[in-house]
Amino acid sequence: MEQKSQLKSLVTIFALLLMILTIFHPCQAHSRYLQIAPSPAVSGMRSGGKRMRGGSFPAKCHSKCNQCKPCVPVQVSVRALTLEDNEYYPLVWKCMCRHFVFSP
Repeated sequence: MEQKSQLKSLVTIFALLLMILTIFHPCQAHSRYLQIAPSPAVSGMRSGGKRMRGGSFPAKCHSKCNQCKPCVPVQVSVRALTLEDNEYYPLVWKCMCRHFVFSP
């Protein structure tokens, strides 16, 4: 009987130690301390080999400003017809040359 209680105590201690090590280990899945970069398939490669981008990225403004130069990408807010200061206005990418704004 004493052997069973010792075995039970050892199993309990081992389980607690394993839980503590798992919780406080510095290399968790979402940690910024990852040593190895993820494989290309995981990082967002398409089947065509082009890399997917998350979020918004600058517009390609090459030849979008009716031959006006320099044609550069800028972020502008999209506002509704009624102007309210408290509202959220989404940002979109447009092409700008001097004071003219063009759609990409």
